[in-house]
Amino acid sequence: MMKQFRQDADPRFQKSPSAPSGEVHISSLVVHVKPEGLARVKTRINAIPQAEVYGESPAGKLVVVLETANHREVTDIIDVIQAFEHVLTTFLVFHQVEQQGPDFEDTP
Repeated sequence: MMKQFRQDADPRFQKSPSAPSGEVHISSLVVHVKPEGLARVKTRINAIPQAEVYGESPAGKLVVVLETANHREVTDIIDVIQAFEHVLTTFLVFHQVEQQGPDFEDTP
């Protein structure tokens, strides 16, 4: 799921190497957005390399999946998304920590 860095993304969230412990944090968020700002917020979220919009409703709700190297990145990205214009609320609904090992599959 990890994407390459895009020029319009926040430089704090360039693709980062995995944590030394080999952890991968998989998280999902629900982001409630004013409907008139839905397309813009979706574009901005998808510009963050560790984030991807997986679902949306015309009423202004987005389902976002994060793949990060540590829990600090999760909270930092939530704070950034919450600060976007038109975002009403951003909340974490799932968080799981996986250990990278020989069977771990990372897709570019």
